Amino acid sequence: MQGFGNGLEDDYKTLLGLLIEVGENLKGHTPEDRRLVDSEPLAGKVVCHACSILFLSRGTRLGDVPEGPIHFVDHASIRVLTRALLESAWAFHHVFVDPETEDEFTFRFCSWKLAGFVQREKFPALTDSAREQLARDKEAVNRDREELESTEAFERLTPRDKKRALNGKLWRPRPLQATAEAFLGKKFGAATYAWLSSYQHGDALSAIQIRAADTYERQRQAAEIPLWLVAISLSQMIKAYVRLWPQLGAVTNRDPNTEDLVETYARFPEFDPDID
Repeated sequence: MQGFGNGLEDDYKTLLGLLIEVGENLKGHTPEDRRLVDSEPLAGKVVCHACSILFLSRGTRLGDVPEGPIHFVDHASIRVLTRALLESAWAFHHVFVDPETEDEFTFRFCSWKLAGFVQREKFPALTDSAREQLARDKEAVNRDREELESTEAFERLTPRDKKRALNGKLWRPRPLQATAEAFLGKKFGAATYAWLSSYQHGDALSAIQIRAADTYERQRQAAEIPLWLVAISLSQMIKAYVRLWPQLGAVTNRDPNTEDLVETYARFPEFDPDID
């Protein structure tokens, strides 16, 4: 048996292929705002995770292990990668898509960069090249801090939050679970994020569910919900690309069936069943 349900697999591959295609259509295009160049590797991270998840869903085979052969669907790793993919897609939206003003974009962009480079400052440099890289990072951090301090959004912060922002600890405006609700709906968002986090941190729920998936078929079924969540995120990323670069609408609207597929998955947060 290979892959997951044919309908979901076909949708997943169509959405993944379309996201790759819209990205490829930007090759050679220089955005007016050079900061948008930094959105591309973040989108690439989403694509890489999605490709790995699809690969894992088709089963892991290891025939050269002494105690083998091994054949299973690694649904636990799929869930870990799914959380990483979701957070990358949400970061893409938060930093590059959602800001409504230039000031807000500058604040979010600088905060996002500081969140990474301030952390790397703490890494012990053991070689000359590493020390040179840290020196370059320090210059970049100083520039980002100056630009961050120049924004009105920064001025509105409390003294405590200003300090946190300058140290890269305020780039997300709300907890990730609240972000999950915004992208996956209030009924499922926070619970879904907590469930995926269980596999990230290795708590008891993940251990129990791994033990319960004791056959190949159950493992395959256990992978379906994460794959569905990824399909939702891929559709949201496609729409985000068109919002940033409207000319890409010619690619996404070329096939009415594909266009409908994107809209169907992207509308999931609006789905609000009565499960109280």
